[in-house]
Amino acid sequence: MSRSQPGIARNSLAVAISGIVTGGLGLIYWIAVGRLYPATEVGAAAATIFAASMLALFGNLGLGAYFERFLPVAGAQSGRLVIGGLAVGVLGGGILSAAFLVFGPINEMFADGWQIAFFPVAVAAMSLSALSDHVCIGLRRAEWSAIKNVLHAVIKLGAAAGMASLWGRQGIVATWVLTALLGAGILWVVVIREIRRRVATEHAQCALPPRRDQQRFIVGNYGIYVATSLMPLLLPMIVIAHVGAGQNAYFAIVWQLITAVILLLTMLTGPYVAEASSGDTDLRHLTYRFILIMLGVSTAATVGLMTVGPLFLRLAGDDYADNGTGLLRMCALSLPLTAVALIFVAVSRVRNRLLPALAAQITGAVVSLGLAVILLSRYGLIGVGWATISAEALIVALVIVPLVRAVRDLVRVGELPGYGSVSSDASGAVSK
Repeated sequence: MSRSQPGIARNSLAVAISGIVTGGLGLIYWIAVGRLYPATEVGAAAATIFAASMLALFGNLGLGAYFERFLPVAGAQSGRLVIGGLAVGVLGGGILSAAFLVFGPINEMFADGWQIAFFPVAVAAMSLSALSDHVCIGLRRAEWSAIKNVLHAVIKLGAAAGMASLWGRQGIVATWVLTALLGAGILWVVVIREIRRRVATEHAQCALPPRRDQQRFIVGNYGIYVATSLMPLLLPMIVIAHVGAGQNAYFAIVWQLITAVILLLTMLTGPYVAEASSGDTDLRHLTYRFILIMLGVSTAATVGLMTVGPLFLRLAGDDYADNGTGLLRMCALSLPLTAVALIFVAVSRVRNRLLPALAAQITGAVVSLGLAVILLSRYGLIGVGWATISAEALIVALVIVPLVRAVRDLVRVGELPGYGSVSSDASGAVSK
C-alpha cells in the first residue's frame, strides 16, 4: 500500500462524515426554522444566506482548490501562501458584497438598515469558513474542518431556535453567520500554528511549480468555481424573483439537501487532489479508488433522497412536501451525473489542464439557468429540476471522452511530472 492511501482514506472519511452530519443537521435546521418563522421570513433569510455564500465563493477566487493542489508542496512558503490567500479572499468578498448592496434585490432580502450593514460581515464569515476547510485538506488534516463544521451545524440550530421570538429573519441570518465566524476564527488559529510547527520541524523545501503555472491554475480554476457556483447559488435568486419568497421557502429546504450532497462530492475531490499532488503517490490506485468513492456516494445519495427525502419534507409541513417532493426527486437523479463532472474537474486540477473542464461547466451553467428562467414561470418549482438534470447530462456528454483519456494517462504514467527538481526560490502566485 502506498503511503498516501491511509491519508486519503482518513481525510475522505472525515469529509464524508462532516457532509452527512451537517447535511442532516441542515435539514433539521430548515425544518425547525420553517416551523418557528413565517414562510416569507424563511425565504428571505435563505436568499440572504445563499447570496452571502455565493459572494464569498466568488471573492475567494477559487483559492480553496489552489491550496489543495499546491499547499502539499509549498514547504517553507506554506505560511505565506495561506496568509496571502486569506487576505485576497476577504478583500474580494468585501468588494463583491458592496457591489451587491448597490445592485442586488435588497428590498426583498433586507427589512432595515441594520440587516444591510450586517451583510458584508456575513460574506466575510463565509469566506473565512470556506477557506479554512480547504487549507485543512491541503494540510491533510480534514478532520479539523469536519469538527468545525459539525459544531457549527449544532450550535446554529440551537441559536436560531432561541432567537425565533426576538429577531425574525435577522435571527436566522445572524445566528448562522456569527457561529460560522467564531468557528472559522478558532480553526484559523490552529491552522497557522500547525503550519509554523511544520516549517520549524520538518524543514521541507518549496517545490512549487513556476509562477506562471500557478497563475494559470488560479485563472482556470476560478472560471470553474464561477461556473459551478452559478447553478446552485443563483437559482434561489431566480426562484425568489419569479415565484416569490413563499415558494422560495419550499425550494430552500429541497436545495439544502441537494447542495449538501453536491458540497460533499466537491469536498471529496480535495483529499484526492492533495494526495495526488504530494509527489509520493501511486496515482493508479488512488485515482481508481477516488472514482469508486464518488460514484458510490452519489448513487447512495440519489437512492436515499428519492425514498426517504419526501418523509423529511413532510416533517416541515404538508405544504413543504406537496410543493417540494417532485423537485427533490428530479434533482436527486442528477447527482451521479454531477459526480462524473466533478471527477473530471479533480483530474484536470491534478494535471493542471483546466480549459476543457471550464468549457463544460460554463456550458452547463448557461443551459441550467436559462432553462430555469423559462420553465419556472410555466411549470413552477419542478421546472428547476428539469433544468438541473438537463444541464448535468449535457456536461457529462461533453467530458466523458476527455475524462477516460485523462484517467488512462494518469494510470499509465503512475506519477505527476515535475517533482524531481525542487525549486526553493519559487514563490506563491497569491503572495505576488
